[in-house]
Amino acid sequence: MNRSMIYRILLALLFLVFATGSVGAELLPLGGPEQGFLYERFQRLDALNLDRYDFQLGPYTLDRDDLMLGPLSPLKDIPQRSLRLSAFALENFRSIKESSAISLESFRGAVAARPTDRLFVYGNFVLDEARAQDETYTGKKWRGFAGGVENAFAQFNTQRFKLTVGRFASFWGLPNSLVLSSNVSLDGLAYRVKWGRLTLSYRLARLDGMNPDQDSTAQFENRYFAGHRLDIHLHKRLRVGLFETIVFGGAGRQLDFYYLNPLIFFHGSQLNEGANDNSMIGLDFTFKPKVGYKLYGQLLIDDFQIDSREQQDQEPDEIGLILGTHLVDLMPSLDLQLEYSKVTNRTFNQMHERNRYLYHGQLLGGALGNDYDHWSINLTRWFGEQIALSATIDIHRQGEGRVSDEWSSPWMEIEGTYTESFPTGVVESSRLFAVGGRGFVGNNFFVHITAGLDWRKNFEHIEGENQNRPFISIQLSSFIFTTVGVD
Repeated sequence: MNRSMIYRILLALLFLVFATGSVGAELLPLGGPEQGFLYERFQRLDALNLDRYDFQLGPYTLDRDDLMLGPLSPLKDIPQRSLRLSAFALENFRSIKESSAISLESFRGAVAARPTDRLFVYGNFVLDEARAQDETYTGKKWRGFAGGVENAFAQFNTQRFKLTVGRFASFWGLPNSLVLSSNVSLDGLAYRVKWGRLTLSYRLARLDGMNPDQDSTAQFENRYFAGHRLDIHLHKRLRVGLFETIVFGGAGRQLDFYYLNPLIFFHGSQLNEGANDNSMIGLDFTFKPKVGYKLYGQLLIDDFQIDSREQQDQEPDEIGLILGTHLVDLMPSLDLQLEYSKVTNRTFNQMHERNRYLYHGQLLGGALGNDYDHWSINLTRWFGEQIALSATIDIHRQGEGRVSDEWSSPWMEIEGTYTESFPTGVVESSRLFAVGGRGFVGNNFFVHITAGLDWRKNFEHIEGENQNRPFISIQLSSFIFTTVGVD
């Protein structure tokens, strides 16, 4: 029996077991500033609720009345014998002192359908000038635009089971999660099973392979991602999630069956099989001491030394951390969010280039790279559901380490204890203050305006190179929806 037949049988069994209970099938896809604004508002809703809704797992299925979409509401309640078509146009203007002003455009076209109560289908393409100018972009360009299919998926949904197949973005823990964030759309599948206080999740994706014509490899190397997590609602005020992910691949390597099993410990499996894959473990939590007060955090462990018996045990710990608090309605419609994050040097990297935690040069998670720490303070005033004004202070330190750096082991070049500073090398530090507003204007426009001042020390890691850079950023998006019958 081949793998394709096994997959079909497993999917058929899952459908038979879990296809009970009918709920709304639509979901809000990730991607685009308009959706990002709605997910920001939904995080506020999370702080105000003490139920067991899985706000830590995105994208969200629109099965709650309080998940209001505003002008994007045509994505909900789609007639079963209709297609919901949409078009988005975005103008992105940014000006920074001592740099040329930049104005970039992007265009999106999308189609959504709900053939049955439990099935939602969505796809969209994008033409983007910013992506074409990204140094990590290796695809084709047309008249200054990079194009491609951003989302193309189907989701089957019941009260206890969700299965998504195709190309889509997702997040675990937080929208800016270190392990899996809303920034990257991956080809593959995801499912989750809810059972009382427990939610089991799984994600499988094919990553971009390594090409001998472009990468430092003698032959084409396949790359894959797999991850599983278990969320436990210990109390209406406390949720804890445990996760493990792995990036694996190689020349001629196909999917390994033990990475398809959500109940198996991936790291132990690779050790038993003699493989050198890149596994990570971690946990995240949310704690709500009272309605409107949310404490949250995430710990990611790439490599952690328990013993200190051999010289190789001197390798520094490779970890990522997020700790934050979200205080909603300190005063009516006034919110405060404070967050600290750090990722140590060499995290997400590995001795085999194919096992880096990257997809087309972009991190799979929402980290800002590695070898950094970051403080953020954000004060937001909401005006109804459609408009928000904010003041933000960001403090950032960036070392010289990069996820794409060639792997090095300086601890093996000495004898005895090895230490290194954090962040490493010449540290570029930034102090940023910004004010801005964002929200929907009428039924067809979204605006995001930010202005501020960015103080840089040791700019681009040059000792003594300091800059003070005022900036302004304006995003203007317009969109329309229409419905077309299929009969």
